[in-house]
Amino acid sequence: MEKPFNNLASLLLFLLLSFSTAICHAELNASLTGTTDYFWRGYSKSDKKPSIQANIDYEFKTGFYLGSFLSSVNFADHSFENRSKLEFRPYVGYAYRIARDWRFNVEWNRYIYNGNIFGRQADYNEFYFVTHFRDLLTLGLAFSENGYNQKHMSFNYEMTGRYPITDSIEFSSTFGYNKQKKNLHYDYVYWTSGFTMHFSRNIGIDLRYYGSTHTASKELKPLDWQFEPDAVGNRILFSITFGI
Repeated sequence: MEKPFNNLASLLLFLLLSFSTAICHAELNASLTGTTDYFWRGYSKSDKKPSIQANIDYEFKTGFYLGSFLSSVNFADHSFENRSKLEFRPYVGYAYRIARDWRFNVEWNRYIYNGNIFGRQADYNEFYFVTHFRDLLTLGLAFSENGYNQKHMSFNYEMTGRYPITDSIEFSSTFGYNKQKKNLHYDYVYWTSGFTMHFSRNIGIDLRYYGSTHTASKELKPLDWQFEPDAVGNRILFSITFGI
């Protein structure tokens, strides 16, 4: 059966363009990023190889926002037919200022792949709940009722701290726990530290150390699904982003 990837992408693009008539009530943001690895919560979605990514979103003055993220992917399932090479993620959210220094976001994401992952259809929903203290600290919880469409829930807990060194250079670190054992055979602990430098409003680079490890404490029975991504270990990643 043909997947609805192309139709959904076209629909989202149409919806985004439809809002262009209301541009005075919204802010448009778009970016294109090249990265040496699509690192994701402890493992790689690009087989530890470079990835191209794009994002576009509208932020309305009411606090609502919507957009889409697109990335090349490589899950190293080369012996399977109809492999996914693209990940498309439309999202809708609401941002609310709790107090002067605190903000809260709630967001829905739909992960859509243009093929299968290790022979299986793996589209799924994920919901984000994120709290921000100024631009210095972010605490986030993400969960899916059906991670990778494998009939089990998944959770991710993440904390990020940021410190502006100058107006154009920022240091940040992230620590997270990705609870995916029922879907991917493993849970993951991951961490990152690095610098982001903005050469202008529209151009930035990021140089970052990434690390992760599995947290399974005992031998597990093999899963029916063969997608069991390894923790990436310790790596240095570089990315460059162009925005509007």
